[in-house]
Amino acid sequence: MKKSLLRRSVSLPPLLDWCLLLLLLAASTPAILFRHRTLFIAPPLDLLDGSWLLDTSYKAATGVWFGRDVAFTYGPLFQWLSSAPSRWLGISTGAVYATWYTLPFFVTVLATFLSAWLLFQEASPWKRRLFFLLAVVFWSPPDVRMSVSIVVFLGFVRLADAVASDTRARVLPALAAAAVCIVCFLLSADTGLYGVAALLLSVTATCAVKRKLPGSGFRLMSFLALAGACFAILMLATNAAMASPLNFKFWDSSFKIASSYRWFEPLGMPKAGKRLVLSTLAMGILVFGLAWRWREPDSRGWTLRPAFLLSGFCFSFLMLQSGLVRSDFGHVLLATFPMIFLGGAILVGGRTSTPAISAIMLGMAVVVTLLLAHPYWAFVPGSVAAKWREIRAPILICPDGFHSFDQACFRTADSKLLLSVSAYIDQHTDRGDSILVFPYETAFGLTSRRRVAGGVLQSYLVNGDYLTNLELAGLRISNPPFGLYFPDGVISQGVDGIPNFTRSPELWFYLVRHYRLAGSPANGVLGLVRDETRDRRLIFNQQDLGSSSGEIPITRRNSSLDLGLIHWPGAGADFLKLRLRVAYSPWWKIRKPSRVSLQITFADGSQKRLAFLVEPNRTSEVWLYPWDETGMGSYFASDESEWRLASRPAIVGLKLLITRLDWISVVPSRVFIESVAAVRISMPSRSGPSELTDNP
Repeated sequence: MKKSLLRRSVSLPPLLDWCLLLLLLAASTPAILFRHRTLFIAPPLDLLDGSWLLDTSYKAATGVWFGRDVAFTYGPLFQWLSSAPSRWLGISTGAVYATWYTLPFFVTVLATFLSAWLLFQEASPWKRRLFFLLAVVFWSPPDVRMSVSIVVFLGFVRLADAVASDTRARVLPALAAAAVCIVCFLLSADTGLYGVAALLLSVTATCAVKRKLPGSGFRLMSFLALAGACFAILMLATNAAMASPLNFKFWDSSFKIASSYRWFEPLGMPKAGKRLVLSTLAMGILVFGLAWRWREPDSRGWTLRPAFLLSGFCFSFLMLQSGLVRSDFGHVLLATFPMIFLGGAILVGGRTSTPAISAIMLGMAVVVTLLLAHPYWAFVPGSVAAKWREIRAPILICPDGFHSFDQACFRTADSKLLLSVSAYIDQHTDRGDSILVFPYETAFGLTSRRRVAGGVLQSYLVNGDYLTNLELAGLRISNPPFGLYFPDGVISQGVDGIPNFTRSPELWFYLVRHYRLAGSPANGVLGLVRDETRDRRLIFNQQDLGSSSGEIPITRRNSSLDLGLIHWPGAGADFLKLRLRVAYSPWWKIRKPSRVSLQITFADGSQKRLAFLVEPNRTSEVWLYPWDETGMGSYFASDESEWRLASRPAIVGLKLLITRLDWISVVPSRVFIESVAAVRISMPSRSGPSELTDNP
């Protein structure tokens, strides 16, 4: 009897399941993998997200890996998956655009396939196939992190149940759990954290449900302790594979990005996102609540088992966090997916003891899906037909209005920009030289076949001491002879409305100290060449603008704090520097902070509002450029007389504004303003002793 149960538990899905899986994988395979010469029709050029996905593959092709050489939100496993097809084809802009998410999406489909098998292994095969189709085609957003987190959670639920009931050795299950958590971290930092949370929730829920089973609590706790020990050993092994056993750079950078994301990348939630979150949460409470009422501890299926219901709701609720921080509709959609996925599994699973109720639940899942959801674009019949036509007759000539560049068809203006900037880099550097890019247009590394220097993939992540020092260390090691600077306002725009200079001032000052203007290949693009004499000649002069305001309590959701009388320097200044601390309750760590900005009033009556970042509960220095950001490139000129050509009226008033981003934002309890200063930089034409009064 035991042997037959064991054989049934490890049996593989039947042939029809595998055929369905292969059909979906084939439908999502890009045409370029069948016809290597076909041109990719590129969307409008996006130099923010488009840059990191292009640079991800090019860095892998040149031997630069996430975690070991450069920090990013994703890990080396994702980088390998994303870059592998384009590296197999031969690295090019078109190949990367066409294939960068091919293998990650394959993993998404495979993870959903395995999730369906773990949930409905003992159920009717047609239910498992229906659930798989609904989840992949309609429910599942194309995000590998969410799908992997869910399948890991389901695997841990079943593993915890097996450990609680089995008196045999627990070393192999513990080693497997630890290895899975390591793989999750190698995919991305947040996937790793969700994997650890899934293990803890599964063990805790199973321990609570099986507390009456003799020895179950001890077995589960010993399993958890062994898993922790195995994780520590595998962590050292991961370190050794990247650098050395005691080099924790990968873990430090991953944790720092994951833990700091809440304050340096928050975004308000639109009303549509709020409705989606609240309706999904209400649906989850209803479905999980009814399932809990109908729970069956000894059910052959898993969707009505108490341990699954307890840990599943907690896990889905926890994963909503990813949409509460960066709350644009796309991120909210990703955050609600686990609740929809597991709630849908409960509806499809139904109640085996009452077929009528099961049929109603299944019908609800199908009808609601068809009414409210839309199929993923790759599975729409028109997309499949277009892909088949491209396989039969590959695109070899760009359509009207497009021009070919590096195996892709770009709009004419985009292709001209890529051609001119790439040719400009080629004129000023040699093959093998690295380049510097600020703030985030690292796509030009691939288009020019030059490695972009730095310790962090893109500058919008360079916030806080650790990540700033990591980026600067990478720049000092590479010491690139040439760079590109994109002042805000033309091609480059501030991320989330925060100027790129204000977001990462230390990087901008590093550029000013070590590079001078060399020319401009296109409007909004400046070429920089290395000039070490500038560091010795730059002088920073700071003047306080008034007395510090001290500690100010915040009593309203949206506050305006007048900083008092301003004594603007007669000779003028270039920057404002604030030193302040914004105090929050601990709730900000599970919600998000408010938006902080400075309203500037000029002598001519005009006003300007600049948003900025402040790490909660920590004294921070904030640098602001009060004038037109498009003119910041003039500071790289060799002659100081060219720095301030535009009119600059004096600043006569400053107000600190604190506004909630949305209904989730936490209002600070108080603000402590230590100083408000004006800073003017100068650079004598001849080298001499530096008289720095401030050293950013």
